[in-house]
Amino acid sequence: MILTELPDLPPLPETRYNKAFREAFYKQWGKGNWIVCGWAHRAEYTRFRQTLSFKMVNDGTERYFVDGRRITVTDNTYLVLNEGREYSSILESPRRAFSFSIFVRPGLAGEVAHAAPQSLGAALDHGSEPTTAQVEFSENLRVHDHRVTPVLRYIRHYVEAGERDEAWFEEQYLFLVARLLAEERARPRLAERLNQARPSTRQELERRVGWGIDYMLSNMHRNLELCDIAAAARLSMYHFAHVFQQAHGLTPMNYLRRARLERALGLLAEREMSVNDVAEKVGLSRISLWRGVRKLRGVSPREVAIETQRRETPDRRQMRE
Repeated sequence: MILTELPDLPPLPETRYNKAFREAFYKQWGKGNWIVCGWAHRAEYTRFRQTLSFKMVNDGTERYFVDGRRITVTDNTYLVLNEGREYSSILESPRRAFSFSIFVRPGLAGEVAHAAPQSLGAALDHGSEPTTAQVEFSENLRVHDHRVTPVLRYIRHYVEAGERDEAWFEEQYLFLVARLLAEERARPRLAERLNQARPSTRQELERRVGWGIDYMLSNMHRNLELCDIAAAARLSMYHFAHVFQQAHGLTPMNYLRRARLERALGLLAEREMSVNDVAEKVGLSRISLWRGVRKLRGVSPREVAIETQRRETPDRRQMRE
């Protein structure tokens, strides 16, 4: 099922116009594959138990509330939430933002996780009977990558082009989950880098470091201090900085500076924004942004923005207005 307009669901009041839609929506929801996407200034979803889902947004931000944490998805990141996870979300933007979510049917990820490691000989022995494996993905923000992001964007392209063949989309979800599994395997095992004797302690520290990164990526427009980030990770400043350095090979504030520059380059490449507005949005001074972009790209932020505006099509510009 594909919805190309964000659905009219609670907490918006029920009317005689949307009552039938809501009843039909909840009758089918969670039983198959879904794509929910659309342009909006605001969309809000109350807490609900969902299937495995992938979240992206363009030209805005969307906040997800998961287990007492607020995770903000931006143009530069995507989020994966596991099957059975309960959460709520809010999209709010002064300009229209594009929200794009994929929900895969229950059990699909487990089927791929079971089958992917098998040899072709083992696949012949087991036949076509689907068997599921227990699978759990990291629920931290992910900066757009070269494995999962291209498949997400490929699917979005065909949704916008009018493709509605459910069998074709099921095939794409298999590829998508396989790419996600490969990305999980390729991610640095931060727990193994930590000088802690107990595996359970290393795993918990890895989880807390992830909370700190989520906080940085969700709030980079603010004047963040190390104490704020450490508090989000529920660690002292000393222990957070020490563990972060062990896990990532750089300090938290250097990680944040790099993330801000990557976000700024994404905004300059995707939007018609002034350099001052971009700097403010990523929490950098104009001179820091200028120096960082010049170092990474060899040109000024203004030159990046001008080149982007030159390449942008009139259709995309009109869509955002």
